[in-house]
Amino acid sequence: MSAPRVRQKRVPKPPACDTCKAKRVICFPQPNGLPCPRCAEKNTICLTTPVARRRPRVESEQAVEKGELSLSELVMSHRLLPAPSSLVAIIPTAPAGFTSKDCPELTPALVAHFFDCFYVLNVITHPVISASSITASVQAASFQLSLLPPQTRVLALCIIALGSLHSFHEAVLGPGPRPASLTDSSFFSANSREEVRNCGTRRAPVCRALHAAALRAAWDAGTILHVSLENAASCFLLDILDYPDSSTPSRPWAGAYISHVRAIAPMWRSTIGSGDQWASPAYSGQWTAFIMAEALISVNCRKPMLITLEDQLLLYGPDPPSAEKVLAAIEASTKKPDPVVLFEAAKAYLFHVTRLARDLWTTINGDLARVKSLSESAVISYLSSLSLIHAILSHMLSHGDLLLTASPPLLNANDHHGVSGLMHGIVMGFTALVHPVYRELEFRMNKDELDDHTRERMNLLIAQTREMMRRGVRELARSMRYLPNVHYSPFLRLLGYTQFALEDAEAAPARDPARVQDLAVIAGQISIVAYSRECTSSEVALLQRLDRYLENPGFEPDFVNPQNIGDSLFPLDQTWMGLDFLSVPDTLEHILG
Repeated sequence: MSAPRVRQKRVPKPPACDTCKAKRVICFPQPNGLPCPRCAEKNTICLTTPVARRRPRVESEQAVEKGELSLSELVMSHRLLPAPSSLVAIIPTAPAGFTSKDCPELTPALVAHFFDCFYVLNVITHPVISASSITASVQAASFQLSLLPPQTRVLALCIIALGSLHSFHEAVLGPGPRPASLTDSSFFSANSREEVRNCGTRRAPVCRALHAAALRAAWDAGTILHVSLENAASCFLLDILDYPDSSTPSRPWAGAYISHVRAIAPMWRSTIGSGDQWASPAYSGQWTAFIMAEALISVNCRKPMLITLEDQLLLYGPDPPSAEKVLAAIEASTKKPDPVVLFEAAKAYLFHVTRLARDLWTTINGDLARVKSLSESAVISYLSSLSLIHAILSHMLSHGDLLLTASPPLLNANDHHGVSGLMHGIVMGFTALVHPVYRELEFRMNKDELDDHTRERMNLLIAQTREMMRRGVRELARSMRYLPNVHYSPFLRLLGYTQFALEDAEAAPARDPARVQDLAVIAGQISIVAYSRECTSSEVALLQRLDRYLENPGFEPDFVNPQNIGDSLFPLDQTWMGLDFLSVPDTLEHILG
């Protein structure tokens, strides 16, 4: 008699990936996180989003699908639902001043308008947004949010919240003067600075309401917990929306965004397809720029540094050439402008700016560095590296000017737009490295008890950093002519340079026309940024003080289009090279003995 057959327990098949699920085809999941055969064949990122069982729908959600309830009423109904006692303390709350009437009804036409406003921002080039299918998904749903999957709906709400910061729709700005489009130069030039800035105040209640709706949707969908491209993009946009609130000690959405990116990064590199382990991954140029932005936010807002060297190398590719080699390469090609050389140099430049930002955090203005005495050797080393970065920046800007003004043109429309944006981006990288060290030195000078010799050395360090700040103001003002009328810009960082430039101009024994022109250009850009953002009372006081300084007979700057001023002050064939900072650290080293 044969032994009874033992039926082995069948191992359940892993869930299908998102791509195969969307196309309704059979998926063959592979072990150890490898892409399925279909994704590997088409060279796409293979992700599998966990899908939880749908929770029971409340009557309010059913009413939304039937068109009987607006989004604002849905948001308020969710706010009234009881939450578990263990989660009450960490569930994100709506911004102050949020009421149900502030949230407009998100009709398909209004949703399409918000997406159009979002598309003009530079964040649209972020890899996690470019690689996602949010645009196709929303268009396929005819801009009806109720037809979107949960993660896609969260990302759409985040895009709507960010697009509302730049919207010119009456549902956002309410009654009163408003531009006909984002390129309506007549509105921005014909109205006073106060009128343009008031748009930020008028839109604030609606923007807060839409931000609250995106926060609640992200929490309900578990955006922080589940790794996917759409969730990474949602966390990235929610961090941007939280950026004006610099009083919080941490950046939870940025932490989740970086965590998602780290989980996706190995699959990103697997899509290279060349088999070369040293090849650069997809979107490496864009990653370098956005990683730099993350590092600069940390050092300027004094919040924990989230970017590591491994993150840079994983998303950038092989180690870039040293800063000295980058300077030699861009210097040798100045007379023969080549966009390929410029972009390769810029990519390495952004990498080294990120490295310097991390060095600044760990040795000078980070949390651990602040509990110790200031390391003067670390400051000298940092300023020496910063001088080298400034030299690279100057050559790249001269290189870019030659490309933009060549006759006959050397660039097509897309490349011209890319070079213009690059010019402003690399200047912002340099200025964001100078301001935090200047602020830290001033802080240490006033806080620490220093002897006479130490105070003398500190004064020399501050004097050198102040000269770098002045050069940063000049180059920041010049780079602003590359910007469109409406754009995303780090407002708080811009205000820091504005305050420094204004105090420096007021302290000067004589009124310097060049400084006045720089302040006029910066004031114009602040008005453009304030079009999208509500200013605090202290910021309004600073802007009014700036306006009073600029008001003098016979001086009426075009504050919207700084090119009119910039072209007369800084002709494109003028070199960007300015003060030489390279010899100052040697002097300080001699003093330190």
